[in-house]
Amino acid sequence: MADQAHDENVPAAPGPTGLDPEAEGLYRLLLSRTDASVSRLAADAGLGPARTRDLLMRLVDDGFATMVADSRFRAVGPDTVLGGRIASQLGDVLGEYEALRELLEIHRAGPGSGGGDHGSWEVVTGPVAIRSRLRQLKAGAEKRLRTFVRPPMVLPVPEPALHEDLQARGICHRILFDRAVLDIDPYSDYLRHALSSGDEVRFAKRLPLKLLIVDDKTALMEEGGGRPKAIVTSNRSIVEIAGALFDQLWSTGIPATTAASSAERLDEDDAVLLGLLISGLTDQSIATKLGIGLRTVQRRVRELMDLADVDTRIQLGWHAAKNGWVP
Repeated sequence: MADQAHDENVPAAPGPTGLDPEAEGLYRLLLSRTDASVSRLAADAGLGPARTRDLLMRLVDDGFATMVADSRFRAVGPDTVLGGRIASQLGDVLGEYEALRELLEIHRAGPGSGGGDHGSWEVVTGPVAIRSRLRQLKAGAEKRLRTFVRPPMVLPVPEPALHEDLQARGICHRILFDRAVLDIDPYSDYLRHALSSGDEVRFAKRLPLKLLIVDDKTALMEEGGGRPKAIVTSNRSIVEIAGALFDQLWSTGIPATTAASSAERLDEDDAVLLGLLISGLTDQSIATKLGIGLRTVQRRVRELMDLADVDTRIQLGWHAAKNGWVP
């Protein structure tokens, strides 16, 4: 019993927001209210009035809330209070970014989202509107663009005129593809255009969202599920977070290198096997042609996929072609 009492007095570890679970729960509740009284929040949170006031005063002290009357409180927008904190502590940028994005969604849905510092973001809904906004943002770039591309894509093959204009103005464009696009035929034109365009292209195993960052000033983030919806923001903290996320995943991406730059080389037997595989022969046909067993073919293909660090045979074929593994 003594041990149990001791455990109950130990404060819970803070989450990604820096708040303990009880305080974060109250902050989430406050975000969904315009202005809220202590008594109303206490009833909704299932807490006593005294405990609720103590938590609210802690939120005020930590910058998450303000007092608008002696017993009424208002949430400070998460992009204001949380964005700067996360931007300065990017040790685990993916997890922290998701925490911020979830809080922003609660704040946008709340009735109090019409005032204060909310002019720095907008919501764009529908593929046509998103395409139009993407073109507008890209056309206005002054120095560089950074893009995450993952299925499903609302944008067709980039317009040649826009792309030529960007290149003529010396705009640096880095494109990080989710590797899943290699397995989807409708995206082959988009991928082919990116690889031949002169832009910097890399591939990631998995991207958490669709993203466009323009000149370190504006970010467009497209959310998955249901009807396409994108968030456009010029909030400095959020753009910094998005940029850090991009740079982290870019640094670990696989460059779309040319064959001449590849340091990997296959022995002759594996090169022949891979050539037959790319030509469209079945595993059994390859085994017959090479005079080896079916299981041997399957094992060597698996080893080649591991060597290329890919998940599918289509990805293996792309990697082989790009890196000169086959003539």
